[in-house]
Amino acid sequence: MRRIGGLIQAAFAAFWLVRASLAIGGRAEDVLVAISGVAVIGVFTYAIRVTAGTAPRPAGREARRIERSVTIATILELAAAFVLPVIVIAAGRSDWVLPSIVITIGPLLLYLDHLVHIPRYRLVGWMMTAGPVVLVATMSGSALEVTTGIAAGVLLLGTAAAGFRDLAGIRHSSSPGQARLSTKA
Repeated sequence: MRRIGGLIQAAFAAFWLVRASLAIGGRAEDVLVAISGVAVIGVFTYAIRVTAGTAPRPAGREARRIERSVTIATILELAAAFVLPVIVIAAGRSDWVLPSIVITIGPLLLYLDHLVHIPRYRLVGWMMTAGPVVLVATMSGSALEVTTGIAAGVLLLGTAAAGFRDLAGIRHSSSPGQARLSTKA
């Protein structure tokens, strides 16, 4: 679950970084796309290298319960990520669309921390919940778009990279073929 979750976080980080790059425009857009591309490819390469051979997917009642809970929480987050932008557009605040999407990621990360005890998810979850509110209160237009995209991308990419580092440590400390599942990280 952590490996797939990390890959999904890295993919969404790429989306947010590209979105921010497109909002900047000009030569800065090209530079940010290049830097973001190198960073994202680096994290994906690292993930593939260090998580190869990790334990097989955990099985059992507890594993199914956690998987079901994560799936439901993710579906709720995706639904909110579609509904909130519609609400802010209807309210005449189209520049709030990106922050309204980012703000839906925070509660998901907070829930995941609660479920599987990954403390960095708590910090990043609060940052992605409160951060967009602060940005909306202090910025508007393309500055809001760019800052939101870069911040979300960097937070998600950093969280994914840290998760892959954790998995690399688990891989090295556990015996081959032994699946471990714990609600404590």
